Amino acid sequence: MADVEGIIFQCHCHVQTEEDGAKVKFSDMLRIDVTISVQFIHYSHGIETSTLLKSSIPISCENFILNNEDFVRSLTSDPRCSHYFVPEMVDLTSETIVNMSVEILEFCCDSESVDSERHELPLNLDIIVDVLQDGESAEEEEEIEQNTTQIPASEEAINSLKTFTNSSILRMKIEKCGICMENFPFKEDEESVKLSSMPCDHVFHHQCIVQWLHRSHTCPLCRYPMPI
Repeated sequence: MADVEGIIFQCHCHVQTEEDGAKVKFSDMLRIDVTISVQFIHYSHGIETSTLLKSSIPISCENFILNNEDFVRSLTSDPRCSHYFVPEMVDLTSETIVNMSVEILEFCCDSESVDSERHELPLNLDIIVDVLQDGESAEEEEEIEQNTTQIPASEEAINSLKTFTNSSILRMKIEKCGICMENFPFKEDEESVKLSSMPCDHVFHHQCIVQWLHRSHTCPLCRYPMPI
């Protein structure tokens, strides 16, 4: 089994269907096209993406919702990608996938108002693991810091950041801010914290990323460039 060279920072999940808001029954089938990828983030070389697993899996809506943890575990235990996942990540990823799927699917439980025919609905599921790479010298880090802090992002770009609070972070597998390295709140009763996401999907405390973009126009994790 291969070792992960670096730090597993966070895991992104994306769920899509061409039939947003489609009414489905628990007896209907989902055809889930799964792609699991890893993003190796190296400060001096940007970001490199590698696809670990692609699979198409039929599963009933009921089984997908009620036994989602087993479904996700069957994916993440595959030898091609298992060394990138820890049990805690699997649990939170499972919850994230269910919540995101329920948001885009409308479940109809009234048996009198729906037909009895079983339908199949395609669903795309992308799971992306971020791995921070090690191995840079202090000189390289200093040079990169100097180069990237010279040009700030435009105010329009900063104002365009997507913002949300900890009520939304519960549905995402993102543990900490990549700038201050403090953990994000995961509990409903914790104090609300304003967060912002970059177009590259990396999430930070709103205040942290705004201050960063006033000094540098690139994402602190993957160097995604914002307009200047």
